[in-house]
Amino acid sequence: MNAAVQQQLTNLLRANSMTPDTLDGSTLTQLFLSQMRISLYGGVASIPMFPTFLPPFGTLTENKPIAVAELDDQEIRVSLVTFSHGEAHFSDQDRFPIPGREYPAPWEDLIYAIGELTQPLLDRAQGLALCLPFPVVYDGKGDGTISRFPGSMTIHGFSEKPVLASLREELQSRGCPIPPMTLINESDAVLLAAGVQNPGQGRYLGVTWGSSIDVGFVAPGSIVLRWPGIPGDLTLFTGGFSQAQCVPFGLVDYSKDRDCYAPGLDLYLKMVSTDYLGEIFRLVMIKAAERKLLSFGCSRDILSLTQLDLETVLQFMADPQAGGTLAHFCREPEDREVALVVAQAALERAARLVCANLAAVIQFIGGGRDANAPVCLSLQGSAFSAPPLMAIFEAQVQAYLRDTLGLHVTLWQGDNALPVGTAAAALYRT
Repeated sequence: MNAAVQQQLTNLLRANSMTPDTLDGSTLTQLFLSQMRISLYGGVASIPMFPTFLPPFGTLTENKPIAVAELDDQEIRVSLVTFSHGEAHFSDQDRFPIPGREYPAPWEDLIYAIGELTQPLLDRAQGLALCLPFPVVYDGKGDGTISRFPGSMTIHGFSEKPVLASLREELQSRGCPIPPMTLINESDAVLLAAGVQNPGQGRYLGVTWGSSIDVGFVAPGSIVLRWPGIPGDLTLFTGGFSQAQCVPFGLVDYSKDRDCYAPGLDLYLKMVSTDYLGEIFRLVMIKAAERKLLSFGCSRDILSLTQLDLETVLQFMADPQAGGTLAHFCREPEDREVALVVAQAALERAARLVCANLAAVIQFIGGGRDANAPVCLSLQGSAFSAPPLMAIFEAQVQAYLRDTLGLHVTLWQGDNALPVGTAAAALYRT
């Protein structure tokens, strides 16, 4: 790549907040941190902080089956989870597409689907636990209401409807036995799973990154100053980080935001979600075509695309000469070079933002200062299952969290983390 093209490409990436000078880690960390504190102190912030009132540790009672229902924006999954000799055992697994994804659905349809899938487990279950990726406002008495659903789902009539109370009513109408019920967020379930499957670490964070982004952590409940009299015991917290607006939006982000759900909201999510990273690459490549950085043939092919998913971009990064659609479009070496730089920059930006988010939470809880007590980052989600994106994330963890900030962190990914952590949450409450 000659110097003139290199400079034009750098200018394009800078306009889209994809260069180091537009992504200063310390500045981004302080922005996340300030929003967290404002929320906890009762001010108006784009990052709501949710205390769950759930204990972060307890006893894993053996041979006590827990019916677990995991929800996301794709499906509902259920299983019966039992611990024996510290190991989780699974049975009666089932799944069903979640209402509200393919069609607008009322709240009652979602609750009906959960009841339908869990009912066969309840004659043996001694507990029922729901794991949600959606932000939940807990009532301090074990239940909570979903504050919003992601843009990929349309659910009507859920406002101010307690989740467990709604499910209890549904199960009562079926004549089912109703065991004690627990409600937990995905990121906190991932945190608890690490404590079960990877014990002995100094502190734990649960990190979910895929179509959504969130971080779960442990802190005293008394840090929530907006709720006078809240118990000061250690509790699991989850942050509504996907709603953050303290991020450096770039040129293509504005057009993407304008054309997708809830313009002006969930800006951080729209920059890092695996649902959007392919589109970000496509839009930057269109700008590259407009600036004559691509050959005529490649520009024509890129402009013919109406959408692009992350998997196609990752396929190209893994094999630029034969990796699917984009490799076919970028036949000239110069086109491949530009496309690879853009792909790397889009994914690096996402990883930098996520690491700034993690740095804010680690600094908030005062973790990572002791080499003998590192913070274990328990990872869950499609972003961590994609080798190129995982490699970029690991590089940013090393460069920013460890080398720049001097934080001591370890990375961990466990099998079946969501059902394990969800079942543990139910057992810890008993």
